[in-house]
Parts: sequence; structure tokens; C-alpha cells
Amino acid sequence: MTALVITGAAGDLGQALSKAFLADGYRVYGGDVVPLEPRAGLVPVQLDVTDRAAVFALAERAATESGPLKLWINAAGVLRVVKVLEADASDWERIIAVNLSGTFHGCAAALEVMRQSGGGRIVNVGSLSGQVGGTALHPAYGASKAGVHALTKTYALEGAKYGVYCNAVAPSVIEGAMASQMSERQREHLARTNPLRRLARMPEVVDAVRYLASGAASYTNGVILPVNGGSH
Repeated sequence: MTALVITGAAGDLGQALSKAFLADGYRVYGGDVVPLEPRAGLVPVQLDVTDRAAVFALAERAATESGPLKLWINAAGVLRVVKVLEADASDWERIIAVNLSGTFHGCAAALEVMRQSGGGRIVNVGSLSGQVGGTALHPAYGASKAGVHALTKTYALEGAKYGVYCNAVAPSVIEGAMASQMSERQREHLARTNPLRRLARMPEVVDAVRYLASGAASYTNGVILPVNGGSH
């Protein structure tokens, strides 16, 4: 059975990804600071993505226990809905640590293991905010996701030497936990100004990740795949 690691597995996107890849036959190592309930095919792992040693240990564990590690999805992330003028340094440090440094640790750990076993795929979760910024979220969110996009391109270039692809999805606001942190007025504005007149739906983001993880993306590397309804 092919091993897969998903960070941020307790979040609504992480849970949706886990469900999809379990159905695809993967053995999923779900890492999160929040405890996960074990189920068939899912291995819950208590994981803080800001702990580099723990992230590397998870990569080694997955590869050792379940055969080659062929897929790693960096989905761990935090955000803070706050006016730019009210953004503080403590939130900046936390958001950058989880979203950007956590993704860096995940990419590094995955590449280290995958390059020794003949290749694999890394998929990062970026954001439309990393491409256009925004005033409804803490500035660290867009900055961290822009960094994720740059990391994706760097690891795509390096990983190509070893058969390791690295791509990212860049969704706009997704219906669910992320959207619920915003006010109803903010959500309505985002939906109204989108060309499709709605927010992103979870299955649409999951399907984009599944494409990047599949053989159909055999010549897709270093891509930041927009899932935004045409808004950028």
C-alpha cells in the first residue's frame, strides 16, 4: 500500500483530503496538533509542523512502515481575520511559523525520503491571498502563502533531479471553517465579486490536489494551480 502524509489532517480540508485518498487506496498518515480518530487506512499522528525534527521523523516512519512514501500534502495552516491596522506581531510569528516554516519542513522532509526511493509528489496548499494580498486577513497570511508559492517552485526545481514533483493549489476562500471565521457581510462580498458568484467548494479543491498527485500531471511541475473561479 502506498504511503501518504497529510499535515493539517484535522482541518476540514485535511479531513476531505484524507477521505478522498483513503478511497483511492492510500495508507494515510494524518498529522495534526489536534488528535484524530483512527480508522481503517488512517494512521493518526500528533504533529506540530513547526517542529522540524518531528516532521522528518514522520517522513521516515511513513516510508519505513508502509513502503515507499509517494505523496506528501502540506495542508497545515492558520489564519487570523483582522484589520490590517490591528495586526500584531505575535499573530505574525505564529502564522509564518505554521504556514511557511511548516511547509518548508514538510517539503524538506518529503524530498529527503522520496529522493532515496525513486521519486514522489509534494502538493502544497497556497492561497489566492498569496497572489493578490487582501485587507480582511492578517498580513502574515498572504505573506506566508506567497512564500509557500516560492517554496513550491524551488522544490520543483530541486526535486526534478530525483523524480520528485512539487506543485501547489491556490484556492480562494473555501466554504467551511475558513469562511466561517469571516463575517456574513465579508462572505457575501467575496461571493458577489467572484466571476462565478460564489465561494470555492471543498470537493473542487480536493479534486485539484488529486490531479496534481496523479499520473495525469506527469509534465506538471512547479505550478501554482488557481482554484478561484476566475477571480485572478
